[in-house]
Amino acid sequence: MTQHGREPGVYLNTLAFRCTPTLVGDDSVYVRHLDPETLKLWSDFDRQCKQRYGDEAAQAPYSIATTVLSVLSNGYVYFDPDYKGPFLASLEPLADDLIRRVFTLTYWLALGERIDAIDLKAPPELAKRIAGTTEHRYSLAEFLTPQINTQPTAPNWVFRTVAWGLSQRMAGPWAISGSKKIRLRPDTTGGLVAIDDPWENEQRGRFAVSRTALRLKTLPNITSPILMVTSRVTRISSSLVFSRTALAVQPGEDRPVLEVPLNGRGGARTVNRLALEALGRLEMDYSILSAIAKRSQAEQKLLAEAKEQRRKALFAREHPGQVWPILGKNYTFPIGTGTGMQHLRELHKHFRDVFGGTAEPLVIRETDMTLPHRPTDPERVTAKELERRKQERANSDSKEPLRARGSAFPQPESIVAAVEAAGFTKLRIACLWYRDETRLRMLDTLCKTYGLDTAGLDPHDGQEFSLHGTQITAVFHLASDFLKPGGPDGRQQALNETGASLVSRDGVLVGAWCETEIPTADDAPDGAKGDLEGLDAKHQTRTILAALGAPTQYILGRNAHGVIHPKAKDHPAEMALLDLYRSLGIIDDRIANALQPQTTHSAYAVSRIAHVGFHVRQQNKRKGEGGSPKVVITASALVPPLRPGGTWTMLGWSSTKPQWQPYRLAQTDFHTTAYPQENGTRKTHRQRWDDAAETIELALSDLAEELDGVPYVVTIDGLAGRRMWDGLHNVRQGASPQDRTSRYWLPGSSLNPAERPDAVIRINVEDDEVPPPVSTTRFLKSRADAVREGETTRTLYQVVQDFSTPVWILCNVPRAYDGDGAGRLGSKYTRWDAKRSIQSDKKDERRKGEMPQNWYSMTATEIYPIACNPGVSGEALAFATAQLCHQTLFWSDRSRFPVPLHAAKQMDLNHPQYRRTAPPEEQQTTEPGTDEPDTVPEE
Repeated sequence: MTQHGREPGVYLNTLAFRCTPTLVGDDSVYVRHLDPETLKLWSDFDRQCKQRYGDEAAQAPYSIATTVLSVLSNGYVYFDPDYKGPFLASLEPLADDLIRRVFTLTYWLALGERIDAIDLKAPPELAKRIAGTTEHRYSLAEFLTPQINTQPTAPNWVFRTVAWGLSQRMAGPWAISGSKKIRLRPDTTGGLVAIDDPWENEQRGRFAVSRTALRLKTLPNITSPILMVTSRVTRISSSLVFSRTALAVQPGEDRPVLEVPLNGRGGARTVNRLALEALGRLEMDYSILSAIAKRSQAEQKLLAEAKEQRRKALFAREHPGQVWPILGKNYTFPIGTGTGMQHLRELHKHFRDVFGGTAEPLVIRETDMTLPHRPTDPERVTAKELERRKQERANSDSKEPLRARGSAFPQPESIVAAVEAAGFTKLRIACLWYRDETRLRMLDTLCKTYGLDTAGLDPHDGQEFSLHGTQITAVFHLASDFLKPGGPDGRQQALNETGASLVSRDGVLVGAWCETEIPTADDAPDGAKGDLEGLDAKHQTRTILAALGAPTQYILGRNAHGVIHPKAKDHPAEMALLDLYRSLGIIDDRIANALQPQTTHSAYAVSRIAHVGFHVRQQNKRKGEGGSPKVVITASALVPPLRPGGTWTMLGWSSTKPQWQPYRLAQTDFHTTAYPQENGTRKTHRQRWDDAAETIELALSDLAEELDGVPYVVTIDGLAGRRMWDGLHNVRQGASPQDRTSRYWLPGSSLNPAERPDAVIRINVEDDEVPPPVSTTRFLKSRADAVREGETTRTLYQVVQDFSTPVWILCNVPRAYDGDGAGRLGSKYTRWDAKRSIQSDKKDERRKGEMPQNWYSMTATEIYPIACNPGVSGEALAFATAQLCHQTLFWSDRSRFPVPLHAAKQMDLNHPQYRRTAPPEEQQTTEPGTDEPDTVPEE
């Protein structure tokens, strides 16, 4: 070992630290635990509120109490009436009399009583019992002592309150970029906000702030809870009435910034009126909330005047001062998203400086996995050849890369093999278009993909032409009336009139590549107003084509700036074509290459098992919809060939047609049916998710029969799956299934041993739950004290566990940060030093401003295999999962999810009913994702 206490190797540095007794020190909180009798009274109160508001989803509005108590007690208050451990917590002691009066007002105001009619001397039984509950002062350190070989089991209130004291210690001056200092203020969520040093756009008047969150989480088989530190750009709206939340600067130097939820509908949101009434009745200072209410009133008046005059409302664009309304996500804004890597590294250093030796990082070491060489990777050349090319380049004006990237597309022979494995002899790509510019983009992409000479190639509509012999062809059809935005009437007839043959039959597999655009107000009928989503031809035409059994993919022909004319490589068109192959269920040899035998010493052959992914999502109700939320389930299965060297195939499944069939058929069947409807029986949260787990249990039983003895593993998104299976929870690792509260312990756990999956692989990509990577450190063998620092990494790391099996972290560097031509914004400095734009007649002097652009950081995918059968290698499965993230089907770089889970998810994302609507008060814009575009070819 080196003198640093680490074995030689590469280690990942993250903004994740063990939350130990020494880290929290003397921090303490005040907690009142609600007993069963009090909880019963709260449940009765909650039921009365549901009846009054006529909504089963309504909750008793305890935000009245928490808002009032936050204003009166320096901000740190948390109330959780959850039946698993209800509590009221605060950083400072709360007087019994204050509690009694606040909950008396909350009770009667929620039930519709007038504020002046409430008798504070005659509190309801619920208020008396909450106030009479003993207030305990707890030292946080007592609940954070790790137990040997045991997951941490700290109570819920510890997870909710531990960040309060830690954020206060991190507050104050933050030294970045040498002498520059940024003031960090604590906020009432237990985070930090740089509200005194906001970012401003170049044209002035629009603002954003840096917000840092501290959240307590757990990791599998680590004995201490983990403190995750994340940072983001929070953009500030110029209007308050369309925001759901606002930050408010309280009077006084030592008071935290108050995060205030806003009530009401969009265009009329304001501070909780009942909380204002309660504070007035208590004769307490509530100037901060009054300021929010007055601003809301002024803005609502401005909106009303603008509507009356039939003009757009113009809100003042100035420094927010005391009230900072938070803008909803993914809307057009002149300040980009993302803080950049240097920001995170500076934050990491600040945390270490503040907490010193008490800041104990996780030990996360790089594995010896070798990632497969993808077609899109730069070609592999010897050192001698690379040197020769350098010399040639030095003696010429060439700007060609020293190692050229290959094509993102599989070899035609591989596509042909997949088509034949599906039972067909030919693939025909039917291109449906209505703008000549889009037609030329499609033709150009097909020619480049299949190495055709475009000179003189201009096929007539309906003329089938060869892409690869007689086995892969294409045909174009002008389909204006079918594809253009508008209502549904006449679309089927319009498709019939094109003469397009779209049914797969007589040995020909057909896929439809279609043009689309996002409808605007100009597409609405004369004088009509309303839901533009109803004019989106993509959703209408997808249903029609799915009924024909034709897998589809769409390419955007026009955006907000007009008809699209790609300046260089047409990445959206290339990805659309790749995703069409995915919709067709074509599994080319890139997957076999990705699952080659591993470098591990395990005999467990991941290339001989099926890899299954289940996607689960709750489709919540829209405004005006009735019934319970819908649970949507889709799945895909990568099935190995019967003989080594053969072709992989892919099956699909959905909860609307619960049978395993070729992926292309499963997807089209799913897209022809509406999302599932709940029956008339009201179900509890537990019942709904138990039923969903049972549906998957039946699907796995059917799959085992379909696979006929081929072993398989199941991959699940941990965030969705934890509602269904207790065995996925960190706290349950090593526990007995008999102690579960869910109906099933893990997917397939109720099946007989021969039908069960070999393992369940839990995937987590949530930024606030996976250790945020910031850099690497390499400890060298040659000298005991020698280290090398690295800024980014793309490899797989193993978290060194305290007991049992480890969890793995796959680090990702977004293409927008590290791709060809990427500026790597934020790699050397923070947004506080963002460069301004430069306008010049000379091209080499011009510069694009950096503040409006998105700044990217590394992301991470957590991979946790849970073995269900003996002989299963968790390491081999972690490697295989990483490789199936590294080699995707649908574009040229990585995905956060491995192939089977991504394919299952795309079935849902492409469903005609999947929600893509934005709130009408803000125009939504498409922004690059952190790693991959979820539906890049389409939206």
